[in-house]
Amino acid sequence: MNKNMELGHRLVKQLDVLAGEGWPGPACHVYRCNLQRSPRTHRLLNTTFHQAHLVGSPLYMRMLEASQLTARQRLSLILDRHLGARVEWTGFLQLTSHDYQLDPTISPLAPFYAEFRQLVRDAYPGTAGLRADELGHRLHLFRAYLDHQAITYVRAYTDGLPDEACDLDRLYQFAHDHHVALDFQTAAAYHNRQHGPAVYPRNMKVQLRRNSYARRVNPARMIEFIVDIDSGDFVSEWNVYRSQPNGRVDADPHHYTAADLYQVANTESFNYGIPHGGYFVWPRDRQSHRRLDIDQPTDSRIRARAKGYWKTPRLYADLVKGPRDVLAWRLVPASVRTQLYAAFVHDTQTHRNQGINYFLLKSPRYRCYHVGRGCDKMRPS
Repeated sequence: MNKNMELGHRLVKQLDVLAGEGWPGPACHVYRCNLQRSPRTHRLLNTTFHQAHLVGSPLYMRMLEASQLTARQRLSLILDRHLGARVEWTGFLQLTSHDYQLDPTISPLAPFYAEFRQLVRDAYPGTAGLRADELGHRLHLFRAYLDHQAITYVRAYTDGLPDEACDLDRLYQFAHDHHVALDFQTAAAYHNRQHGPAVYPRNMKVQLRRNSYARRVNPARMIEFIVDIDSGDFVSEWNVYRSQPNGRVDADPHHYTAADLYQVANTESFNYGIPHGGYFVWPRDRQSHRRLDIDQPTDSRIRARAKGYWKTPRLYADLVKGPRDVLAWRLVPASVRTQLYAAFVHDTQTHRNQGINYFLLKSPRYRCYHVGRGCDKMRPS
C-alpha cells in the first residue's frame, strides 16, 4: 500500500470515529476540508484529529457551527457525548470522557465562551431558565469548569511579570496587553459570605469584558474573577478541590474544612446571562442574568454545605468600584476598617456608591487614606 492510500484509509477511519462520536455529516465535511489546506501527512492527521477533540479549539468550533444542530443539540453534544458530563452522588458534575477535553490553551477572550453562552441563551429562553430540565442542571454545574479554564489561564500569564506577581496583577496585565476594559461595577455580596457578624468585605469582583453592544454572542461581564482585596489573589473553589486517583474531583463535603468551604462559598461563577453592573444591557436581555444565573437549579452538596455555613451579609456595600479603591483600602489599617466600613455603608443608604476611595475623599476623618489619580499605579488601560 502506497503512502497516499494509507493516509486515505486513516482519514476514512478518523471520519468514522467522528461520526460515531456524534458529529453530523456537515461537521465531518469541515474536518475533511481542514486537511486539504496542507499536504496530507501522518503528523497532520494526528494533529488535526487531536484538535477536533479539544472542546473550544478553532477547529472544534468550526465543526460545531457547521453541524446544523439546534442550540440544545449542540449543548448536549458538548456536555454529554464529548465531555461525558455526569452528576455523581454528591451532586457534583464530573467530566468522565477520555477522548475529549476542554482546550487548555484558549484565552478568556476566545470566541468559545461567548458562543457557548449564546447557545445557552438560545436553548433556555423561558422564565424557568436552567431549572427547566436535567440538561439545564448540568449546564449550571458546568460553569465551574469554564471558571477553571479562565483562572488557570490568567494565573499562567507571565508577560513581563515577576514570579511573585499576584493574580490581580496578572489579570491587569492581561487586560492591558489585549486592550480590554474590566468591569468593577457588579455587586459582590454573594462572594463576601461570612460566618458570624459581618465586619467588612474581604473580596471584590472583576468581570471580563466590561461592556458590549452586541445583540448576539455578547461577551459583556461574562467571565468573572473574585479577588481577595488585600492579597490580590483569586478566591475560588478550585483553590481547594482535590483530585481522586481517577482524575475526578473529590466533591465529598465532609473531606473539606470550614476554611476550604469559604473558597467554595465565595467562588467565581461564569455568567450565562448578562448582568447589569453599571453598563448597557439590551431590554430583551435584562432578565437573562436572573433567569440563567441567579435563579439556579440545585447546587452540589459541597456548594450547598459551604453556603449554609458562610452566609451572605445583610448590610453590605461594595468597597471596590475601580482600581483606586483597591489601593485605598489597602492603606486603611485593620484597627480602622470596621468603623470606617460602618460609616461607608451608612453613607451608601442615601448616596450612590462610588467606591471607598470616593467616600474617603469626601470624609475629612478618613481623607488621609484617599488615593489620588497621580498615585494610581494599578489602573488597567
